[in-house]
Amino acid sequence: MLWIIILFILLLIIDFQLGRFLVSKRNKSQNWRTTAEEVELFADGNSLFEAMLSDIEKATESIDIQFFIIRNDRISNQFYTLLAHKHEEGVRVRLLADWMGSFKFREKWLDQKVFMRKMNPPRIPFFYHLQQRNHRKVLVIDQKISYFGGFNLGNEYVGKDVLLGKWRDYHFRMVGEIGEVLQQSFAIDWGETNKGQISQTGDVKVLATEGDVLEKELLHYMENTKESIEIGSPYFIPTRKLEQALIDALARGVDVTIMVPDKSDHIIAKAAALPYLRKMKEHGATIYLYVDGFFHAKVLFFDRKTCDAGTANFDRRSLQLNQELNLIVSHEHPIYHEIRKAFEADIKTSKKITDTWLNHQPLYIRTLSWISFPFRIFL
Repeated sequence: MLWIIILFILLLIIDFQLGRFLVSKRNKSQNWRTTAEEVELFADGNSLFEAMLSDIEKATESIDIQFFIIRNDRISNQFYTLLAHKHEEGVRVRLLADWMGSFKFREKWLDQKVFMRKMNPPRIPFFYHLQQRNHRKVLVIDQKISYFGGFNLGNEYVGKDVLLGKWRDYHFRMVGEIGEVLQQSFAIDWGETNKGQISQTGDVKVLATEGDVLEKELLHYMENTKESIEIGSPYFIPTRKLEQALIDALARGVDVTIMVPDKSDHIIAKAAALPYLRKMKEHGATIYLYVDGFFHAKVLFFDRKTCDAGTANFDRRSLQLNQELNLIVSHEHPIYHEIRKAFEADIKTSKKITDTWLNHQPLYIRTLSWISFPFRIFL
């Protein structure tokens, strides 16, 4: 029996490493330069979904909508009903979700009322592709109005989860050429081959990444930071290179600030973050726990001059496995000002982590912290 277990584990390792190799050779990451106008930030799911539904209602040509997770609940069915109605009107409607992220959702529930696909179905190498997930969230209406950020589609994102309470996230509504970029990102995920040409000029950099491309991008910024690095993420499980980059930054006098939620929607991920948070604090980082509900936003600031925000968590899954979508802007852009204002407000709604907090975690959390060590790549 033991040799069967060993063989099984060995096959999983070979499968996973083969998948990583293939992605490195066939990486589909993209980056664009574009512009965005009429920028509006939503940090609350109720107001976000209300705005989305209003814009969808006004669509005349096309609706491309993509989430990592979709549900079969009240708020989700509001969207499905409206999308079906727009499809009947002659608007092209395409709905895309991740196969694993929306595993429980059945396409038959839509009764073929809109075009729908699930991305990343199981395929060889099986174990690797079971772990790689499309984590992007995009809505593009008539290639003019676009939404992009951290919210998925479901009741919990409007604060209906009793345990998590209010859901805090960052999601943008934008008008401008960025709609063409996000529509192209969607089209690539949908499987279209003729993607067309987009002008590569503008003050917004959009990154559609997979594999370790995002890790390399962030590493570049961290290694060149001189004054401050600020990180907001629901999970904090950095890669070895990014962990070392943060430690090196602290050693050369850079102020490092990290904000994570006090509550957790994934207890193992919370436990796995503890050793990293402890190490960061030991090296001089300031760490905050967001306490007014569940913090799910993903944002980084470098020297208060550059901001990276989007769908990628600060964890190994987002940084080395998932298909993610982020944008990078300078401090002069309205997107930066909107996120900066929200981030500073959330810092005020947080408490600093103390040695007492770190040293008095429940036994089961500390146990999970050790157990999760070999599986950090999947967290």
